[in-house]
Amino acid sequence: MRFGAAPPTAAAHRRQAGRFKCEDEADARRRGDKAMRSDHDNVSGFLPEETTGAPPRHAGRTDRLWLLAFANDSRSDQILREVLLAAGPDRAEVRRGDVAAATRLLAHAPTPSILIVDIAGVEAPLVALDDLARVCEPDVKVLVIGDRDEVDFYRDLTRTLGVTEYLAKPLTRELVASYFLPHVTEERRAAPAQRGGRLVMVTGARGGVGASTIAANLAVHLASEGRRHVALLDLDLHRGSIALLLGSQPSAGLRLALETPEVIDHLFLDRISAPVGDRLRIFASKEPIDSPLAPRPAAVGKLLELLRERFNHVVVDVPAACTPMLQAVLGQTHQRVFVTAPDLPNVRDLLRLHAVAPAPVQTGRPLVVVNQCGRPGALSAEALKRALGFAPDIAVPHLPRQVTAAATLGVPVLSRSRPFREAIRALAEEIVPGRPAPPARGLIARLLRR
Repeated sequence: MRFGAAPPTAAAHRRQAGRFKCEDEADARRRGDKAMRSDHDNVSGFLPEETTGAPPRHAGRTDRLWLLAFANDSRSDQILREVLLAAGPDRAEVRRGDVAAATRLLAHAPTPSILIVDIAGVEAPLVALDDLARVCEPDVKVLVIGDRDEVDFYRDLTRTLGVTEYLAKPLTRELVASYFLPHVTEERRAAPAQRGGRLVMVTGARGGVGASTIAANLAVHLASEGRRHVALLDLDLHRGSIALLLGSQPSAGLRLALETPEVIDHLFLDRISAPVGDRLRIFASKEPIDSPLAPRPAAVGKLLELLRERFNHVVVDVPAACTPMLQAVLGQTHQRVFVTAPDLPNVRDLLRLHAVAPAPVQTGRPLVVVNQCGRPGALSAEALKRALGFAPDIAVPHLPRQVTAAATLGVPVLSRSRPFREAIRALAEEIVPGRPAPPARGLIARLLRR
């Protein structure tokens, strides 16, 4: 049995066997048999509504949900709620449970237009989905989450059973936003103009919270463990520390690129960047403090477009101050990352940042990273949650000795601290769909092993 199959014709209906009971009492009375047919006489597929003369069961109905989702673990439940319910579809629900719970409910309840079910931990997932198909109406669109990540399994679901999409756990907000949300909102996927590398903007709620440290180490992680080509752009041309944190040298050409868009091309990008290993390039500058800048928004936009054409990920470290460059970056950002410290001034400014409207290409909410957790005199985790009104996504422990030593040596902090490395890995998993590739070899890998 396939999901989403059109109702069979009368001839095909007679050829199939074993599906739904015929519940047309008028037809039963005409045959003088008011009893239900046995399972041996059940028909296959969904009842052909054209043979009864009645309108389709879903036509004009107000009793069906637009979206009904089931998840059997708390993390998946939370992500589905945050991404799908936040999109604002009317008549949408997320419940705890697996595919069996969905089957039991839909055996006596209207089928939603879009159904999400969880098959993780189910011993015979294909059989369970077949049982679900027997109680669903033919126009349902089924999305599935599970714990298997094999290509053949994906093909069985989509080609044999008619499942629309499948995602393997662990779910991330980006995965759900990229593959499930377009079906829920009935929006097309990104237009050609939006294709290219993903742009991640990292900014601090206030200065000095460690946003540059987070951005630099995130870029190193994506290039090393993710095996992706990454551009790391530091837009603080006066006081930026990205190059210093990774033992690199800033270039004098970034200012020219930001003030004169006509000079920017791929060859120019090669000249103004500094490589860190084979997959990471740094774009940074060190301008005199008393030299005012005049960046042009058009130049920022062109620079970001060219970087996205060449790199899988573009990580941009943006100063905390509201500047025209910040506005230009926001318009192309796919994922915003806000870094804060656990104190009240940072909480206040973080909430103001959090309220800024997202760009059209942003499919998920901003990610909040709390740095320096456990710092003496800082807010506790519970007090911080109450002050923000929500739980932060990533907590980075207070590691003054390791952070200072790494900056002095010009190496990533994640090469010297396991807790910091785990926090950066958790952040990367929220940003990047899919699982990381095997670790890289070369300069970046050697930096990480130091």
